[in-house]
Order: sequence, then structure tokens, then C-alpha cells
Amino acid sequence: MNFIKRNRLLIVGLGLVILVGGFLAFRPDKLFVDDAVDESLAEAFADAEALDTPLEPSADSSIPEVVTNDDSEPAATSASTTTTTTTAVAEPAEISTGDFYGIDHSAAGTAAVYEQDGRFVLRFEDDTDIQNGPDLYVWVLPAGDYDGGDPTEYLDLGKLKGNIGGQNYELPDGYDPEIHQTVLIWCLRFAVPFAAAPLG
Repeated sequence: MNFIKRNRLLIVGLGLVILVGGFLAFRPDKLFVDDAVDESLAEAFADAEALDTPLEPSADSSIPEVVTNDDSEPAATSASTTTTTTTAVAEPAEISTGDFYGIDHSAAGTAAVYEQDGRFVLRFEDDTDIQNGPDLYVWVLPAGDYDGGDPTEYLDLGKLKGNIGGQNYELPDGYDPEIHQTVLIWCLRFAVPFAAAPLG
């Protein structure tokens, strides 16, 4: 009798481990839980603007400096002055945009590419609302629209930060706006697309 009880407990314990392991692997709850993000476009280019901002002159910059010669006679004093020039930082320019559509999942919102001083950022605007899921990634494809299947060429921008709200993704050096014209939200775990946005 004790042997049968032990076997039952072992089977129940093993079943629980499989159940928990399956839940953690597939995360079906992600389909019903939203991850909101609230990044602004200004944040995407904030570090670039900081590098272009000139330094303020120090308080000591206008104090004359006295230099003495070897015979200890004071030399002529010279006041060192620092002039600052302010360089106007160009605003980020939108170079392409497109609307998200769902692929067997719900999706809405706007994707846009912005450029500032040769630097490109992909932005999901504040109206972004994509059905959530496990292991979602942001890919940019060298095509005008997604035609199905498992993409073989793409720029991987990393995991989707959130399925709702504004968010920014730095585009790498290999990005070419004339070539990379589709944003794809891809579920890596199940190898299926969730949403796409053709950029134009």
C-alpha cells in the first residue's frame, strides 16, 4: 500500500513539474497581459544632443595669470578669455513611416524611422498596440512588405520593449533606408509573426 502511495505522489509531483515547466516555456499568460512603455522621441537622441552642447566657461577663465621670469621679475600679464560658440542641433527628421497590421494577432499603431546627424532610430509611436506574446523580437527586413514565412535576412533590434506605447530602437550601421523597409514583430519561441509595418 505504501508503495502505491509513493508512486502516486511521484506521479503527481512529476506532473506538477511538467506543468510548471510547460507554463514557463510557453507563457500563455503573455497573450492577455499588456507591457506598457512610455519613451519619447527626445530620449532617443538625448545623448547625441548632449555631445553637441558646448561646455560653459569656468569661473576662473577671466582671471589674469602672472608668469615670472628666471630673474623673478614679473612678466606682462595676459588675461585668458574663453569664447563659446553655440551650435544649433538639427531636429530629428522623419524619413519613413507605416502602420502596423496584425498577422493572426491583433495590432495597430505607427512605426517611423527618424534621422539626426546620420543616426537612425526606429520609433513605435504612442498609438502602438500589438497583441502581446512570449519571446517577441523587433526585426527590420529588406523588403517593402512582409510576404510570410521565416525571414532569412533581417536586422535584429532585440526584444520588444512592450506591446503598448511609444518606444525607440537604435538602428545599426548596416541599416539602409532604401533597402530595409519592413518592421516585423516575430515570436522567436514559436517561429511565427505577430505584426508587421511596411515603411514608406
